[in-house]
Amino acid sequence: MSIRTYGLSGSGMDVDQLVKDIMSARREQHDKLWQKKTQLEWKKADYNTMYNSIQTFRNTTAFNYRLSSTTNPKSVVSSSESIITATANSDAANVSHSVDVSQLAQGAKATSTAKITVGDSKDTLVSQFGLTAGTKFNIVLSDRSDGTGAKTIEVDADKSIYDFVSSINNSGLGIKATYDATLDRFNMSTTGSGADVAINFTGTTDSIGVGFIQDKLKLNVFDAGQNAKVKIDGIDFEQSSNTFTAFGVTYNLKSEGIANLNVSADNDKAISAVKDFVEKYNSLLESVEGELKEAKNKSYMPLTDAMKSDLSDSEITKWEDMAKSGLLRNDSTLQSLLYKLRSDVSTPVSGIAGKYNSLASIGVTTGNYTEGGKLNINETKLKEALEADPDIINKLFGSTGEDRNSQGVAVRFYDTLKLSLDSIKETAGIVGTTKGDTESTLARQIKDYEDSLNRMNDRLSQMEERYYKQFDAMEKALSNLSQQSSWLANMFTPSN
Repeated sequence: MSIRTYGLSGSGMDVDQLVKDIMSARREQHDKLWQKKTQLEWKKADYNTMYNSIQTFRNTTAFNYRLSSTTNPKSVVSSSESIITATANSDAANVSHSVDVSQLAQGAKATSTAKITVGDSKDTLVSQFGLTAGTKFNIVLSDRSDGTGAKTIEVDADKSIYDFVSSINNSGLGIKATYDATLDRFNMSTTGSGADVAINFTGTTDSIGVGFIQDKLKLNVFDAGQNAKVKIDGIDFEQSSNTFTAFGVTYNLKSEGIANLNVSADNDKAISAVKDFVEKYNSLLESVEGELKEAKNKSYMPLTDAMKSDLSDSEITKWEDMAKSGLLRNDSTLQSLLYKLRSDVSTPVSGIAGKYNSLASIGVTTGNYTEGGKLNINETKLKEALEADPDIINKLFGSTGEDRNSQGVAVRFYDTLKLSLDSIKETAGIVGTTKGDTESTLARQIKDYEDSLNRMNDRLSQMEERYYKQFDAMEKALSNLSQQSSWLANMFTPSN
């Protein structure tokens, strides 16, 4: 930085203030450019908020309502819940099933047939069972009836029975081992059930190991589980688990016995599903409509640092709230989205026989224009439609036709929302800032403004330095002139 010499002439000029005033006028263009850039940044953030709201609605509500599991819920009533309970998915037929449970599925279990401790201490296997100190041997254990997946477990006589328990539990087998010191019994059980699971020591060939299992722990070398045996509508089934699914019904066997299951459409859940859809749809509409109608305050521009210095924090907050308002007012992408959503809702679904071929026909209608296209529900009409056709909600929301008119509302929504998301992505990207976004229209515009501001800052710095140099030169000239004037005055002053 050059050394400034102004002030030497005694001119009395405040050069700093003069330069500041001159530059203030020059910086107006810079500030206006910065304000435009800031507005675009705020607009990009607003777009991102809308993008996230639309994407959430698409990925949850629109996606889920394409599925019959959402729009065609089923109810199952058991005549004896102590024997069996069940649930049903949308594929289950609305019929009654007779169920005869003759055997429940079980895992393999093994418990010592008698107390196992023969010594005075349980500190080690030596003291508990009388094994020889320093002895080590292997046992081979599998959790399968066919012996596959067996693990070799080392038994160290100098360690305790609890160490042996840990070795089994940490082996990765589906077997849980415990030792109850009070009962003095060793217990094992499989985590799975069915005839294919077992506590299987048959792979153990070491005679010491076999003796340890049978004589010391008092366990069988082989114990297997058992399958559930059940007759459904006169057909015999065997299942490795007490919970299994057949023809859309998930059965949960609890005890042996006979019971009946009645599968039917759950209209109450279907009505709740429609209510939930309408609530979420109206919320999205309100959010989009709010952005489109938000007042735009053209007289409120982003505050520069200099402007903020004259305001309190609360005043700054209020000003910026006004300045950020209405940045997406009448936005064409959002307007197009609202128009398409309303069309998707109101257009009948072709290919559905009967009078119930649109949301309006089942009591889901659009309110008056003051409500901005929000949906209302006539619950009585909706119940009547479900009683006439229990599958009507699924048809109206999830039909997958070859053209748009034959598609269900949720299927249409899913595509409509994707188009809007793509449009927003092209305009503003998928993040609220320019970080990681170099392709969207707003990101490129913001980058152009940043480049222009950087160039302008360089020019302003050069201009400011030039003004200071000019004032420095003026000060030097005035100082020289003052010195010359003093010399001349001294020359013509008569001496005493």
